[in-house]
Amino acid sequence: MKKATALLEIQQHLTENRFAVLYVQAQNCGVCTVFHKQVSALLDTLPDIAGIETNIANVPEIASAYHILTAPAVLFFVENKEIWRSARFIDMKGLQSVLEQYLLEYAKFS
Repeated sequence: MKKATALLEIQQHLTENRFAVLYVQAQNCGVCTVFHKQVSALLDTLPDIAGIETNIANVPEIASAYHILTAPAVLFFVENKEIWRSARFIDMKGLQSVLEQYLLEYAKFS
């Protein structure tokens, strides 16, 4: 996943990529570290989905821009529109399912 250090960088990434996952973590968060590895591994198997990550301590304005109330948070965007989100305890099966579903559906129309 690409690392972002500014809100504008995240917004550009979401605009430039048809499918994008935003991963937000917090400092000193063990749960964030565990889920980061799992989300990264999942995105490695889905090269059509562009991942971007940030730390809420480095980009605090992300909390208000994307209504992130806790970390970790995973948001999935299709054509810059939020489709799915999960926070604190990430539903990895749900995330994998929705990512694969959208890739399959969009492949039918491409």
